[in-house]
Amino acid sequence: MKTKYEIVRTKATPFGGLYVFSEFLHQIKFHDLFDKTFGRLRKVRQYTPSQNLTLLMAMLIEGGDRLYDIQHFAGDETVCELFDVSSIPKDTSLRDDMKIIGQHDASRAELLLNLTELLFDKLCVTSITVDIDGTALPVDGHQEGANKGYCPSEPGSRCFQSIKAICYETETVIAEKTMTGEHHCSHGIIDFIKPWLNRLTDKGLLIKLRLDTGFYSNDLMTFLETYPNVIYEVGVPQHQWLKNKVRHIKYHQYHNNERQHSFFVYGEGRNGAFRYYYVERSEKESGEQLSLFDDAHYTYRVIISNKNKRPDVKFKSYNQRACVEKHIEELKNQYGQSTLVSGSFIVTKALYWLSHLSFTLVGMLRQIAFRRDLKKFRLKRLRFILFTAIGYFVEHARKRCFKIGMARIGPHRFHALMQRIWAF
Repeated sequence: MKTKYEIVRTKATPFGGLYVFSEFLHQIKFHDLFDKTFGRLRKVRQYTPSQNLTLLMAMLIEGGDRLYDIQHFAGDETVCELFDVSSIPKDTSLRDDMKIIGQHDASRAELLLNLTELLFDKLCVTSITVDIDGTALPVDGHQEGANKGYCPSEPGSRCFQSIKAICYETETVIAEKTMTGEHHCSHGIIDFIKPWLNRLTDKGLLIKLRLDTGFYSNDLMTFLETYPNVIYEVGVPQHQWLKNKVRHIKYHQYHNNERQHSFFVYGEGRNGAFRYYYVERSEKESGEQLSLFDDAHYTYRVIISNKNKRPDVKFKSYNQRACVEKHIEELKNQYGQSTLVSGSFIVTKALYWLSHLSFTLVGMLRQIAFRRDLKKFRLKRLRFILFTAIGYFVEHARKRCFKIGMARIGPHRFHALMQRIWAF
């Protein structure tokens, strides 16, 4: 038997869960923070740049990955009311704002850093671990800045280079930078680190930096050694002298650890400071091709640090850096970083920054308001259980209330979530 249906116009929205995000933005005074950081970007129009920016972030959260996906909110009066706009702007208007924002590199970096400091102050953080990594973003066509260069996933393809510093504890982006495709991820790494490292060390934070072998250089380590409260852990690339060294040193096997470890020290740092080389070797499986050193029985890994620790403890810490790959994958697949491109490189930089900004705000929301299993969910899962819900405004007794259906998360958890947001 067929079920009859009827299409009606209603002021309800299927994106009612955005209420959580819009309330969080209101609570941290996002628009004031944006205006303070960027200043007056253009003449007054119907919407301010910060309003357009929040709509774009809402679009990413709900699964959009192109500027024209903003039209999915067209005709949705409830979403407009949530973000204090009368209607949804065209994607061309949004692109114009992205072009203006893309010209202010320092302001974009400052806003990310201000949000980071706001979260650290709220959580009373005293030490952090920062994972720095770069990724090549291959694109089709002939976008400006998408040049052939270092792109391991698709060799020979045109790409952009994106580098980011992500806090391990809070899962938020401290800093990001987009470069043209011919640059390696380590290009200008000291200039990338210095501004935010100065700010955070001045606050008295103990900072651990973890980087892979692509960032290894004597200049970088000498620079980091100028900070007394900075610890670095950097992967060491293959060198001929290192090949000979790791084959002849003595190894130890610790309890409940299948791999063998060793370390050696050189006083080659700044002003004769010690640098500790930590080596891990594991037996090569039969038929396995060696990837690092040409040895018949073992594979080796080497990291360098300015902190003296037991080798297995040091590798356990460094191995946690693998979480940054999970964040990069989420940025690509869930926050539109692999598809948000433009023919203008300035616009592309702003769009990639938008992706990192959205990731950071959701990370802040996760740290402030989420608890238990909700805290571990990635954006794809959060869309299903939180950000997609029927919502609409009603007025009664001169009071305005937002009605929201939260069957997936449950009323008690949702009430507790909102209380933590309002207490921020």
